[in-house]
Amino acid sequence: MNLSTRTYTLILFGAILWCAAIVLAPLVASSGSPSAEYLYRFFQPICHQRGERSFFLFEHKLGVCTRCTSVYCAFLAGVLVYPFVRGLRNLCVPPRSVLLLALAPITVEVATEWVGWYSSSPFTRSLTGALLGFVLAFTILPVALEAVQQIADRRAADCSSIINKSSKQ
Repeated sequence: MNLSTRTYTLILFGAILWCAAIVLAPLVASSGSPSAEYLYRFFQPICHQRGERSFFLFEHKLGVCTRCTSVYCAFLAGVLVYPFVRGLRNLCVPPRSVLLLALAPITVEVATEWVGWYSSSPFTRSLTGALLGFVLAFTILPVALEAVQQIADRRAADCSSIINKSSKQ
């Protein structure tokens, strides 16, 4: 397995674990286990977790709100389809404008809701979150793949120069 495939697999596994933890919180809560509190606390710093803005499973809210759930699940979906669309050797990052276009609807929705001009629905929160999450996968993956490759290349070059120096002595 080459370095790009290993890096991709690690990112994919991390995204799967993250999404699984979001769903695991209500599953553990529905079993009556007090350990569910730790899962909800884990996500607390990154999400408001308000019940009226969350999906529910077994009468317990997911670990994060609707919008966050959509961002993370769409990111996972993007990671899953990335190799089929771009390949793991294509390290071209989409233009910044693509990320800004994906960020615009969520920004407008949050801003207009904050000032009281608009009341978002679970559908719009899901849609704007999913758009951003999917585009983030196509923005983050090539950067991560290239960064890991550059680190590996640098380490190989450093090791090679050390070996060359010691063989000359």
